[in-house]
Amino acid sequence: MNWGILAFVIIYELITIIGVGMIIARKNRKEAAVEGNFALGGKGLTTAHVGVTLALTMLGSAHIWGTCENAAGMGAIAVWFGIGCTVMMVVITQVTGPWVRKIGTNTVPDLFGKLFGGKVKVLTACVMAALVFGCLCLETQCIAVTFVACTGWSYQVGAIVGGAFGIFYVLLAGMKEVSWLNMINAVFMYVALIVALIAMFVCLPGNGWEDVATNLTNQGNAWMLDIFGNRDLIINFAIPTIFCTSMFQGVSQMGLQTCIAAKDVKAVKKSMWLAGPVNGCFCIIPALLGMAALALGYLAIGGNAMMMTPAMMLDLLPKWVVALICASFLGALLSTFAMTSLCPATIFAYDLFGGLYKPNATEKEKVRVMRIMIVIVGVLAIALSSFQPTVVTTINWIFTWGCPLFVMLVIGLVWKRNAKAMVITCFVSWIANVIWITCGVQEKLGMMNFHQVYLCTIISVVLGIVLTAVLPGTKPGFFKLSKEEQKAC
Repeated sequence: MNWGILAFVIIYELITIIGVGMIIARKNRKEAAVEGNFALGGKGLTTAHVGVTLALTMLGSAHIWGTCENAAGMGAIAVWFGIGCTVMMVVITQVTGPWVRKIGTNTVPDLFGKLFGGKVKVLTACVMAALVFGCLCLETQCIAVTFVACTGWSYQVGAIVGGAFGIFYVLLAGMKEVSWLNMINAVFMYVALIVALIAMFVCLPGNGWEDVATNLTNQGNAWMLDIFGNRDLIINFAIPTIFCTSMFQGVSQMGLQTCIAAKDVKAVKKSMWLAGPVNGCFCIIPALLGMAALALGYLAIGGNAMMMTPAMMLDLLPKWVVALICASFLGALLSTFAMTSLCPATIFAYDLFGGLYKPNATEKEKVRVMRIMIVIVGVLAIALSSFQPTVVTTINWIFTWGCPLFVMLVIGLVWKRNAKAMVITCFVSWIANVIWITCGVQEKLGMMNFHQVYLCTIISVVLGIVLTAVLPGTKPGFFKLSKEEQKAC
């Protein structure tokens, strides 16, 4: 047991989470009646808060241990997840984020309800909440790995302790608590990563990174040193990652809740200059750590690709460096855990509880429901996190579900709206996504480079356009309506 590392990590998280949470919670009590104060920060987040919160919300399992894991199989091209997320930040801050902030909706399902009707709102709420919960399970998995790395605990104990921290990251004061904690963790995180990179140069055995490159070459993996990898990885990983991240988070509650909480559209657009670099650059160091672990033979020591990098860190790095890395990684993971638990809770409170069960629910009642749901989804994620699929691969599969939602959102805003076209397009795309991967169709057809995001994007665009054009009951696009007509939707 590495008591010193554990003590540092626990003390850091307790001071920041409990300290910031109690301060913001006290302030929130004075503003309890403000609509959306818990879930949306009273729609008053500044450019800095929007940018950093967006960056850390999307900086989770796939960026950290997922990228280390990916580096074992694909090398330097693993950093393309960060490149894809940079493109995603441009889409969110310059396109879809300003749209939802301008329209003034509180949730993405409510936005789809305005465009396509109440039934589509419920459908979107149920599907989106489930998808974000899937992301939450992956975050819990990587939080557990972080505790294993810094303590030597069992995976299950790490998941329980880490999940508890994740729940408290958001439970006390909601969005404002998350945004302020993110500001603190962003600074600490990059300081820790710089220290970690320097330590790796110093502590690697032999000639350091030169030996890493030599070992990979001798293993027949010289291509892993190239950020462009090989043709298959470009087609089946790099490009699909850009599509997956942009199309899902560009329309998901997870991607847009921070934009909805911004004080105005200008704050959303300007946040790109923080969100893009803070999020996108992060993947570089985890990819280097993962490649080093592979080259030095820690794949066998760690037992699997997920655990090889923690095994190397504990073996080679000074304990105080491991403590810094684990605390910074944990801060980023807890931020994503917090938002992936707050988002389904917000959807449940606003769209299902407040929209169907109790339309006249007060803000206090909605906050109570959200806190209950945060605890419920957090506990469920802890229970399910022991199932360990490959993180980035699973993330991209989940993100592919956003293809028809993204396409139909654009069509419904700028061209025409048709509820039947929306539902048919979504179900056909979702079924194709499941069959293509789960039933092994991709492998049986010998089309391993034809990523499911290509399939679902083609289906969504073709069906979305054709069905919207030919089905009866089509209405003008939302942005073609007058302000009075938009308010009536």
